[in-house]
Amino acid sequence: MVAQCFSYALAAIFSAGVGAQDKPAAAVLAPGMTQAMKDTKLGMSVAGRVDAVLVREGQRVRAGQVLLHLDRQAEALEVQRRKLLLQDNSRLQELRAKEVVLKTQIESLRPLVGTGAVSRKVLEDEEMALGTVMSERKALEIAKQREQVELNLAEDAYERRHLRSPIHGIVTRVVPKTGESIGAHEPLVNVVDVSRVRFVGNIPSVQGARLREGAKVKIQFGAQDNILTRVAKVVFVSPVTDPASGLIEVIAEFDNADGSIRPGVMGRLTF
Repeated sequence: MVAQCFSYALAAIFSAGVGAQDKPAAAVLAPGMTQAMKDTKLGMSVAGRVDAVLVREGQRVRAGQVLLHLDRQAEALEVQRRKLLLQDNSRLQELRAKEVVLKTQIESLRPLVGTGAVSRKVLEDEEMALGTVMSERKALEIAKQREQVELNLAEDAYERRHLRSPIHGIVTRVVPKTGESIGAHEPLVNVVDVSRVRFVGNIPSVQGARLREGAKVKIQFGAQDNILTRVAKVVFVSPVTDPASGLIEVIAEFDNADGSIRPGVMGRLTF
């Protein structure tokens, strides 16, 4: 009788163990918040007066598009002046043509010097004239290179009067108005790209050990009958546990081309 009871007890323990192993792990819920992948606060590298604001809040812009520009008349005139100086090649062309003529004359005089028809002094004078022309031509070519650099600097100064968007996105804030003076590096325009969003959440350290970078997880938004679900890819699992809360940070990214998820909303990561 005792042996039979012992057998029943072992069977019960074994059955309980098997059931515990077969039972799937409960889903982990990690609360967190969404953020835009690209949220840029743009300013100018130079100070000046705003000449034109070309965008408004809510407007979609493309990378490289001018959002506003400062007063640029002086810079535009300087670019024009530098271009005219660089384009003036009349003296350089004259020297090159004179150099060709002198070389031809010297080549024709060399055989005559040996016959006595032309004195060596005449040949030497022509050679000295050629040397002078060549030196002036080289100096002028170097001056033209310097003028090209100065033109590049003038064009850069002109471009610095423009504020361009570095990304495709939506304008969310425009601070200055036309005619206002602004300082260098002041935040003037915000541009946000919501086509890709990242979710930042926190989960218990023990459960976080199950996550690896590259894993697929689900992000849920809303509640009850109005739940939106997005499949995201884990890009970061913190190797450090917060000693106060026992939580670790997890970051996952997902596409949001339709803009249905607004960055800044709360959500839940499940896996």
